[in-house]
Amino acid sequence: MKSISPFPTKQEMRDHKRREIVRCASEKFGAEGYENVPLEAIASELGVTKAALYTYVSSKNDLLMQCYEVGMVRLIGAVEEALDPPGKAADRLRIGLVTYVETMTRKDMQYLWNYIRPLLSPGDKRSVQTSRDQIDSLFRAILQEGVNDGSLRSDLDPKLASLVILGAINWVGIWFRTSGAQNSKEVARDVVSDALRGYLA
Repeated sequence: MKSISPFPTKQEMRDHKRREIVRCASEKFGAEGYENVPLEAIASELGVTKAALYTYVSSKNDLLMQCYEVGMVRLIGAVEEALDPPGKAADRLRIGLVTYVETMTRKDMQYLWNYIRPLLSPGDKRSVQTSRDQIDSLFRAILQEGVNDGSLRSDLDPKLASLVILGAINWVGIWFRTSGAQNSKEVARDVVSDALRGYLA
């Protein structure tokens, strides 16, 4: 006899609604600009009242932070997957960085690089720093692997190299425009190639 799936719990329903709010907000912020999207527009898009929206977010800044946290989970997951396959560390590093750029320049992600810094509260800063430390540790580890397997310069300092490379890469989120001469894949390829110049063995 086929078992009947249980109904979602209240917490599961609440989590689902929160995910939908973040998804909708990310898409609208990315398409229209954070400053141009009031909470009323997000509520209207979802077919709920603004009062109902406040059950899940305390403010527009709080919603932006929730979008950031979800986006960083996506970004870290994409980079981890890209770095996972076997092979020379330098090749995996290149793929990981290209994935990083392509993910961060998605329309529902790139706006985070433009808006998150000026709006941070002290608590938010800790959360942002934790996410950035995770990214740094992933790339620092693969840089060390590259030194060990000979695919990267033997005198390379993984800590400094990670800071320099990610410093260059993160600026793509500020200046990239879909209306530019190159698409995100082309920009990722060229920026990563330049960022790694001088680090390869």
